[in-house]
Amino acid sequence: MYVYIWKSPDGVPFYVGIGKNIRRPNPKSTGHRNKACKQAVQDLGADNVVVEIHTVQDITAAQLLEQSLIAKFGRTIDGTGTLTNISKGGEFHEAKPETKLKLKAIWQEEGKRQKLIASRVGLTRNLPESTKAVLRANLANNPKMKNWAERNGKDDEFNAKRIAGIKAAQPKRLEKMNDPLALAQRKERLKETMNSPEYKAKRALFDTPEYRLKLSETKKAYWAKRKAGLG
Repeated sequence: MYVYIWKSPDGVPFYVGIGKNIRRPNPKSTGHRNKACKQAVQDLGADNVVVEIHTVQDITAAQLLEQSLIAKFGRTIDGTGTLTNISKGGEFHEAKPETKLKLKAIWQEEGKRQKLIASRVGLTRNLPESTKAVLRANLANNPKMKNWAERNGKDDEFNAKRIAGIKAAQPKRLEKMNDPLALAQRKERLKETMNSPEYKAKRALFDTPEYRLKLSETKKAYWAKRKAGLG
């Protein structure tokens, strides 16, 4: 969970909010904010808004921190401060389970999914530098946010989660692998790839005596190692 503060370039806070993902604190995403907040962002320019982010453990901690920050800075609506917030904080509206199911169903529609993917191709996460700095600090200071290579085989908790995830995914994977329609589709895609001029040209680059000799030596070394281990 995140609690964030939007400030003017000279450090004056004008909005405090909470969110579950890092897109929410981005000033370039002003959806579901009040008119005064949107106007403040428009007047300053989203790129000029300074973002201060606090990472908390859960929704309860986020609500309490949001309330305390709003009380600290005060609101313009009641003349106590500079914030454009209408309420005193602590609200967090999460989508209902049935709403999430509807959204999931929409996303699974082939035409809708392809349209959404196409709309995002080439787009980057255009976050302010202040937000990027917070994310970098969180990554550096949180041992659980290390990359896969740093944790795989070295972190017992990470290994247990990874193995549990693989086991949980196996039934669905096997079901898909044994689906005649999915199998036919995979074969068709493979056939199309192998018959493409691009693939044949790429394959020709490796089809040399030197490459075949190297591949043969690699296989012999591999099986020699396997036999030694079995013996």
